[in-house]
Amino acid sequence: MSSEKFREWAKNEISKSGPLRLSDAITAALIHPDFGYYHLKEIIGSEGDFITAPEVSQMFGELVGAFLAYIWVQSDRPANSLLCEFGPGRGTLSADINSALAQISPQFSRSPLHLIETSTSLREIQETSLRRQTVFWHDDFKKIPNQPLFAVANEFFDALGVNQAIFDGENWRHRLLDFDMHFELVTGPILNKAELKAFNAFSLKNQDKGTIIEYSPKTVQISAEIALHIKQFGGAFLIVDYGKTNQIGDTIQAVSNHKPAEPWSNAGNADISHWVDFECIKRTVENAGARFIGPISQSKFFTQIGIKQRAQMLANSESPEINRALFAAVDRLISPTHMGNLFQVGLIIPVGEGLPPGFQTE
Repeated sequence: MSSEKFREWAKNEISKSGPLRLSDAITAALIHPDFGYYHLKEIIGSEGDFITAPEVSQMFGELVGAFLAYIWVQSDRPANSLLCEFGPGRGTLSADINSALAQISPQFSRSPLHLIETSTSLREIQETSLRRQTVFWHDDFKKIPNQPLFAVANEFFDALGVNQAIFDGENWRHRLLDFDMHFELVTGPILNKAELKAFNAFSLKNQDKGTIIEYSPKTVQISAEIALHIKQFGGAFLIVDYGKTNQIGDTIQAVSNHKPAEPWSNAGNADISHWVDFECIKRTVENAGARFIGPISQSKFFTQIGIKQRAQMLANSESPEINRALFAAVDRLISPTHMGNLFQVGLIIPVGEGLPPGFQTE
């Protein structure tokens, strides 16, 4: 049903203004109030379409909590700190972070939790899973109070929408979504100078005809807002996401019922995402006057901050089944054949020196 509503919306928009920019189409497919995918109730978990890392194991959230506590201590324990999660899904990650903080840093654990969430159905789930915390919901980051911010975004930026351009042998041209009996990707106008700069196309030399590059305007906007906030008020922002360090390639993907799906014919009924360009985030953050560390693979990050040691602590010699599930979860999170190298981790902090645990290069 949602796919049919998306199709009608897209056909109407195309008839009025021509083929759609891909970021506009993705945004509508995910958050449109009438048919957006994120307004469906059961999208995360075994009964939904996909499973995120916090749902794989409590260790993910516990270690993120321990990491944020370390950064909070290094920041001189600001008393007016805020905790924040962008795109909190079912609230599992924030709940596990709070459980860890309650044990290792009770004062920090009592910080108010701010959630960036547009889905009313997910807010209802989060309200239940986070009922022990003081929680504030926001549609966007601009409503966050001007206080030190300690935040995390797991699989948030990959859903913000992305635009594409394709090289025709002489010029970079927009790649757009059209509809004529079915959805198809078509070549559009030549990029102007401002658009070439946004896509960072000037850095590319001797590209083959047909090369595709990507640019997420919403990622740049939000990264800049976060960097300016942290520069002025302090804190840290941890990013975990599908990632790469350039803008090259068609990385738009969709998943439905735990399987890959064609994005456009399933739009409204499938999770559409793209691989995050961490180099673009780095440029944006540094231009705003903050510091960006990473990216480093999820495997290296969680290995360095102690996921294997945490698994050993949780292991129960009297329950082989629990142990098998525990170490299978570790493997899923850090193995290169699973999530370990697909996901990258980056950190936004105020300007300074040194590397925190998790980001050591050796």
